[in-house]
Amino acid sequence: MRCFFSLPILPFFFYPSYIMNFIDYSLTIYTYDASFWIGIGISLITNLIQAFAMAFQRKSHIINDQIYPRELRKHSFRRPLWVVSFVTYLTANITGSVFSIGYLPVVILAPIGAMNLVFNAIAARLVLGDPFTRLSIWGTLLIIIGALLVGMFGAIQEPNHSLEDLIELYKKPAFIIYFSILESFILITMISTHYLEYRYNEIEQHEEQLDPADRKLLGQWISMADLKMYIGVSYGVLSGNVSSQSLLFAKSGLELFILSIIYGEDQLHHAWTWILVVMTITTAILQLYYLNKGLRLCDTVILIPLSFCAFNVSCLFNGLVYYDQWDRLRWWQLLCVMLGVAVTIGGVICLSWRRGSGTIQEETVAEGLLHEDEQANESTGLLPSQQPVRYSAVPS
Repeated sequence: MRCFFSLPILPFFFYPSYIMNFIDYSLTIYTYDASFWIGIGISLITNLIQAFAMAFQRKSHIINDQIYPRELRKHSFRRPLWVVSFVTYLTANITGSVFSIGYLPVVILAPIGAMNLVFNAIAARLVLGDPFTRLSIWGTLLIIIGALLVGMFGAIQEPNHSLEDLIELYKKPAFIIYFSILESFILITMISTHYLEYRYNEIEQHEEQLDPADRKLLGQWISMADLKMYIGVSYGVLSGNVSSQSLLFAKSGLELFILSIIYGEDQLHHAWTWILVVMTITTAILQLYYLNKGLRLCDTVILIPLSFCAFNVSCLFNGLVYYDQWDRLRWWQLLCVMLGVAVTIGGVICLSWRRGSGTIQEETVAEGLLHEDEQANESTGLLPSQQPVRYSAVPS
C-alpha cells in the first residue's frame, strides 16, 4: 500500500530510468481527489490498529503460556484481552481492505504495507517491551525497503472476467500443475508443522523443569526456544500463502458480483459463483487460524514481515500462472521482487540476532509478570506457593 511521497529514501539515480518511468506513469494516471486521501487516511489508521491488535494478541498468548499449573491456562476465546484484540484486528482488516480496494490504485498499496511493518515494530516496542537497539533499526529499515520492493513491483492489474472466462483459466494445464504443486507443498508444510508443534508440546510438558539450555531436540542441535520460533515462522508463512489463495478466490468472486450488479451480466445463478464465495470464506478463516498460531509461538517483529513476504510473492505467482500474465511482467520487476524478499529476510535475521533469541518478547513480558507477581505477594503477605496462579519465566 503506497503513496507517492513514501518511496524508499534513496537517491533517485539509484533507480534505472525505466523503473522511474513505470512509477511516474502509475501515479499520473490516477487522480488524487478527496476519495484518494480518505482511502490513504483510513488505510493508515486501520493498519496502525491492526499492528497494535496483533501485539495485544501476542501478549495474551504469552501471559497465558506463563501460567502454571497448565490446567489453569485458558483457550483463546475465554481470554478477554485476546477476544477484544482479535475482533479489533478483524474489524480494522475488513475496513482497511474495503477502502484500499475502493479508493486506492494498486501502486499506492506497497508503501502502506511497508508502513504496517513500521507500525508493527512500534507496537512491539510499546506493548511487548521489544528492545530497540541498533540492530533493530537496521533490521526494520531493511524490512521496510524489502516490503516496498515486493509490494510495488509485484502488483499487476487485471481486467474483469466472466464466469466462463474464470472456469477456462482454472482448466489451463499450467494452472492445474502449478496449483497441484502449491497445494501439495502447503499440505506437507501443514502436516509437518502440526507434528513439530505436537512434539514440542509433548517434550515441553515433560521437561519444563529443566534449564532451557539443557532442553534440546533433534540430535541435540536445536534448542526448544529456537524450535518454537521456527514453528511459529512456519505457521506465519502458511498464513501468508493461504491468504494469497483467499485473495485469488475473493478477486474472482468480486469480478462476478461486479459484472452482475454494475454491468447487468447475471453471474450469480451459477453454482460456481457461490463455490468461490465458500472457498474465499474457508481460506480466510484458515489464514486467521494459522496467523493466530504463529502469534502464540513467535515474536511479531519476525513473524509479520515473513508472512507479508510469503503473501505478496504467492500473490504474484498466482496471478502470473492463473491470469497468464507472464507477458505483462518484465524481468527487472521479478528481479526487484526477489531482491525485496532477500532484503526483508535479511532484516528479519538482524532482528533475530539482537540477543540470540527469537522469543525476546516472551522474555520481556514474562519478566514484567514476575515483577507484578512479586509485588502482589508482598502486598498480600502470601508465599508464592499460596498464590492460586503462578507466573514462571520458563520458556513455553
